[in-house]
Amino acid sequence: MDLAAALIHQPEILFLDEPTTGLDPISRNRIFEEIGKINTDLGVTIFLTTQYLEEADALAHRVGIIDRGRLAVQGTPEELKHSRGSDLIIVKLESDVSSEVVTSLEALASVDAVDAHDSELTVSTGNGAALVSTVALKLNELGVGVRELTLRTPTLDDVFLQVTGSRLQREETAQLEGETGGSND
Repeated sequence: MDLAAALIHQPEILFLDEPTTGLDPISRNRIFEEIGKINTDLGVTIFLTTQYLEEADALAHRVGIIDRGRLAVQGTPEELKHSRGSDLIIVKLESDVSSEVVTSLEALASVDAVDAHDSELTVSTGNGAALVSTVALKLNELGVGVRELTLRTPTLDDVFLQVTGSRLQREETAQLEGETGGSND
């Protein structure tokens, strides 16, 4: 109803603030279809705010990620996903990631970046299919137990975490160091 009411005056620009929050998957898909039709058939420019980045990926021609009240990055969904790295190798280990493992993986040819969180590694690379066996062999050589290894292309969630996540991690570390009176380096 809200969407229909917003269209009564035939606007050139429509602002939608999280239009699918709380909807079941079937209703969400219907809203997706309607938003697409409004944009395509009626030529209405739509500004959509959402916390569901798969929604932005499916609906938006351009995406902007806001961090701390400022536009941190913008582009087409494809541009933003490719900026993260073409492929991601996600490795879930049997124990927490050591700095030796991260350093060893960073040294491999074609590795763009390695992110480690608890017992999970994310290896960014331009060609994951070519690198996945090398990563698996290196982990085996290091004697690291692997529970799961997955190859996938980046999502807008990955972009969001890259743009905002490292700052959050630094803030958490700084806060923890402040509580304990310093670092353990």
